[in-house]
Amino acid sequence: MAETEGGYRNVCSLETLRSGKKGFFRDFSENVSRVAGEQWISKVFGRLTSDEERIRTIFTDGKIKDSVSETLNRTSILYREKDGNASRTKRLEGLEAAAAGERRKALLLLSQAVLRAPSPGKCRTIDRGFGLPLAFLARADHFLASDQPALALEDLSFVEEMNRDLPAELRVQFARTKETCEKRKGENEKSVVPTESEKRSRVGLVVALPRLSGGRNARLPAASALLEIEETEMAGKRVIAAKRIDPGDRLVVEAPHASTLLPEFFGTHCQHCFSRFVAPVGCSDCSSVAFCGRKCRDAAMASYHKYECKILALLIGSGMSVLSMLALRMVTQRGETGCYEIYGALNQPDVATERVTTRPLTTAASDGPTKQSKSAKRRSRRKRLRNTRREGGTRGGTEEEETEQQRKKENPRADEDDAKDVDDDVDLRVYDLVTHEKRRTAKDFFERSLMAAFLLKCLQRVGFFEKTTKDEETPNDREIAVASLLLRHLQLLQFNAHEVFETRLGAEHRFRGSRPVYLGVAIYPTVARFNHDCYPAVTRYFLGRFIVIRAIRSLLPGDVVAENYGPIFTKRTLEERRRTLAGRYWFRCECTACRENWPRFEALTNDHVRLRCPTEGCSKLHRRLRDFDSPVQCSTCRRKVHLKQSLDCVRECEQLYARGFAAMEEEEPERALKAFFEAANKFHRVAVPPHKDTHLAEIAASACMADEGTVYRLDSLSSESLHIR
Repeated sequence: MAETEGGYRNVCSLETLRSGKKGFFRDFSENVSRVAGEQWISKVFGRLTSDEERIRTIFTDGKIKDSVSETLNRTSILYREKDGNASRTKRLEGLEAAAAGERRKALLLLSQAVLRAPSPGKCRTIDRGFGLPLAFLARADHFLASDQPALALEDLSFVEEMNRDLPAELRVQFARTKETCEKRKGENEKSVVPTESEKRSRVGLVVALPRLSGGRNARLPAASALLEIEETEMAGKRVIAAKRIDPGDRLVVEAPHASTLLPEFFGTHCQHCFSRFVAPVGCSDCSSVAFCGRKCRDAAMASYHKYECKILALLIGSGMSVLSMLALRMVTQRGETGCYEIYGALNQPDVATERVTTRPLTTAASDGPTKQSKSAKRRSRRKRLRNTRREGGTRGGTEEEETEQQRKKENPRADEDDAKDVDDDVDLRVYDLVTHEKRRTAKDFFERSLMAAFLLKCLQRVGFFEKTTKDEETPNDREIAVASLLLRHLQLLQFNAHEVFETRLGAEHRFRGSRPVYLGVAIYPTVARFNHDCYPAVTRYFLGRFIVIRAIRSLLPGDVVAENYGPIFTKRTLEERRRTLAGRYWFRCECTACRENWPRFEALTNDHVRLRCPTEGCSKLHRRLRDFDSPVQCSTCRRKVHLKQSLDCVRECEQLYARGFAAMEEEEPERALKAFFEAANKFHRVAVPPHKDTHLAEIAASACMADEGTVYRLDSLSSESLHIR
């Protein structure tokens, strides 16, 4: 049995690295493993104790280095190039569809024309090299005809960037279209009620983030002050309630440390923010990805996409897992210098990865006093202000507060600038997450080291490093450092990444038939600290790439605040849950639902509920009896207690649940949540699960809360349903 479980764990571990059926990486790793032999992997490679040693051995050990270099040196640029002819064909087809009144088809074709078009002047034999501005002008006309002048003006802004290089007739067409758009937009802005097309044009462009319940946590970024971290001997670091938590409380609203979209959604969602396309724009070089607009495109091009652009097709074709792609993204978004700063910080003898940020590393030439940058001064000022508020309150108005208020008057965008400054710091929290390094086999490390070596070769090919070694040379120290970071990423992501989803609404009803559709994966340093429970205390949903964690039941100070990693007790047996968690996350679940072996929905009833003893301080749980009119003797507190009031409260909760389900049927999630939250607060004060109606209500409440996140319903007339390939 142990061997079977070990084999299952190895299979699960390998799936987090690469596909078992397709891609050349599988053939590469199996070939190198055959050359190395099990004894060498176990006795030689298995004795290495650091990621740097493992990476260096891959490239230098005489046993395998020739087999490794033979394949890796064949790594070459591979991506989907622009195609002027394809762009022209799609544009003409789009104009025909627009003339025929096929609006959605026209938008799809014109967007394809935009994404496939080369930059002006790169393909002069087709459309005289002006395929891109022609595609933007054609789509702007489409948006104008569809009463979406704001989107039309956005497309025209791209044409305006090329305006001085355009021939006279296109400049005239541009000026005429822009004038019409501005006039139409002004008319729409004067309208009391915005048109439906105007509402659609705003979808995905702005994410309004909800407020945290209980205020912000001073020690746990992106989390509520209702939470705190507890370190235990058995469960490690875990999140617990610092204060009472009520159903519906928003406990975390967190941006990802890094995220990546699944390749199958490259044609429907923004590569950067994961929003659905309305008016997609592309990379200037490749046709592999698209973005929702200029802001996301520029952010991606300034960081990760400038490196990934020319190898995306290669990465997908390699058969690597999406977690391996995320491991690479954690590197490409930082750049060589940023990665080397992280590597240096992690390898300092006194490094404390629990801290949120660290200053960039300094060289020996800068050991003396350094002049603070403006951003550093702002951060220091904000820290002093926060400390002043904690120590003396804010009622009197301190000198620091007056300075802060004056600063905001002089620069209304100061907070936005400060946020950018914080993003530029080195975030080390993610490197404090569990990797299970000591429990890994030599074979597992070997596979991951080969993947890190392949990713390193990809980075070398795209000019990631200022100084790149030649193929016949051993990678230099900076390259080894970045590859060792990649290897660490491949370990920690295995246990800490989250799947990012949007809620796909039912075709005929908002909740019946709705389901989560997974778009990509991300790593959230704060949320990754939540432990697992087969009966979770929270639910999660997403606003674009932001994760939102909300409570689904009440918790008291000291209670563990746990989420769910996949298997829940209502759907999977105890044996299935433990096998899945042991194989995927390498732990044996000992949550209450597992210890007590709660029944699944098929066998679960309301009669399984247990009532709390009403005596204060007594922990006895009483089974539900047929008659609670008479007092019962409590075997723990030795008192005769009356449980009828508690039972009546449970029955009242069941009635509230029914009201909530009825509100959901009428597609009124706010009214449903009000009933569910009221019932949940009452139920957990007097009773303890399992209780069928309570679990059904908590699942329903989770669906209602997810309705506040990213949702999508296919609308045949909506531009939101584009699929660009």
